[in-house]
Amino acid sequence: MPTRPPGEVQVAIVEGRATVEWSRPPLNIFDVDLLTKLATALHRREVREAKVVIVRGLGKGWSAGFEIGDHLAPRVDAMLGAFDRALHALWELPAPTIAEVHGRCLGGGLELLMACDLAYAADDATFSQPEVRLGVFAPFAAAYYPQALGSRTAFELMMTGATLSAAQAAALGVVNRAVPAVELPATVALLSQTICGYRRETLRLMKRAIRRTTSDPWTHVAHAERLYREELMASPDAEEGLRAFLEKRSPVWREA
Repeated sequence: MPTRPPGEVQVAIVEGRATVEWSRPPLNIFDVDLLTKLATALHRREVREAKVVIVRGLGKGWSAGFEIGDHLAPRVDAMLGAFDRALHALWELPAPTIAEVHGRCLGGGLELLMACDLAYAADDATFSQPEVRLGVFAPFAAAYYPQALGSRTAFELMMTGATLSAAQAAALGVVNRAVPAVELPATVALLSQTICGYRRETLRLMKRAIRRTTSDPWTHVAHAERLYREELMASPDAEEGLRAFLEKRSPVWREA
């Protein structure tokens, strides 16, 4: 995969197709700055006017999630706010969006993928919602996954923190298809070219019609974030798992 300067988000427009890609080596971990740049890129006029938008992380993988330190007070509010803005910008794009995924797709990275309309993955990609291991949970995932994947799949993903292979992710509907890694760019390029061959207004109205069949997740996201901020982060063990990860030790929970 190509690379870009660290901490950067780039946009390319070719024949009606917009490609938005980020780079923060080695694992494309999101911080407030990168999420802010991503939201800004997704709001650009040429991206909003494209027929189709491809989103991808460069380097070793899509994204391994958030900076762990950004979950801690006093940075957690800024992190949640920046992620909400990036998710909203992606969700509200009028054009169909395609996630092109390779390597690790974890935590907030997986939530960002789930906000896309279509997703194609390299067959060696891996997927996980591992926040439970750190004593926290992912608000957007809790609000949207039951609707998108079914409640049993949402419970299993979020309550076990299990890692899925690309084949398992495809079987569960997390991605549309897993393809050999060497074929992924060509597969997504062909798909985007096919979509670009259709009338833009039809694509946009079709997306609105399809989205109409599912409830808007943002009210549920706001509720999940209130639980996260006001109850979870107020508990005695709120930051123990996060600090244990940063300190490279096992957590010691005061609450069983």
